[in-house]
Amino acid sequence: MARYKVIPTKTNLLRLKRERSFAQEGYDLLEQKRKILVLELMQLMDKTVEAQDTMEKSLSIAFRSLEQTVLAMGRRSLQSAAMSVKVEADLTVSVRRLMGVNIPQVKLDIRDQLPSFSLEETSFWIDESISRFKGVLADLGKLAEMRVSLIRISEEVRKTMHRVNALEKIAIPDYNESIKYIEDVLEENEREMFATLKLVKEGLERRKG
Repeated sequence: MARYKVIPTKTNLLRLKRERSFAQEGYDLLEQKRKILVLELMQLMDKTVEAQDTMEKSLSIAFRSLEQTVLAMGRRSLQSAAMSVKVEADLTVSVRRLMGVNIPQVKLDIRDQLPSFSLEETSFWIDESISRFKGVLADLGKLAEMRVSLIRISEEVRKTMHRVNALEKIAIPDYNESIKYIEDVLEENEREMFATLKLVKEGLERRKG
């Protein structure tokens, strides 16, 4: 029995066929969207892993530079010199759209002023450390962009797959079932009508005879 409780009329049959056509079009579009998002997701996963590795390597190198700075200058001298280091970072986040998903684009503008410490009293390792940690900030910005994008696309893939499954396994089969039910009833009615007309015709012919 059809899940859609409808009166088996030609009007309802035409309406359900139109609605099934719209549902099929929606399914095709969503399936195309799902494929595009899954492809983007797979590529983004590779990029995120690469960005994670790059950030971890940059951080490791930066801390090794800092250790060398401590060995060359001593903690107290380094702390004193660090007071004159001024680094500012401006974070700008814009958005691009991908199949209805807001994908962040992170831009990190790092500015620093020339330190006021004496070059004779410091080691070149302090400049190396500053440069390395600035690089870490840039890598962190890129990694944050990748991870947020990954989360948003993953969620959209999940929602899209849910809608695709609902159309494929519930809505469209229900339409098919309802349409077949109405077609069967109308066909049976036509057969009964034909049989009735045939009996009437035969009765009239007998009377004429």
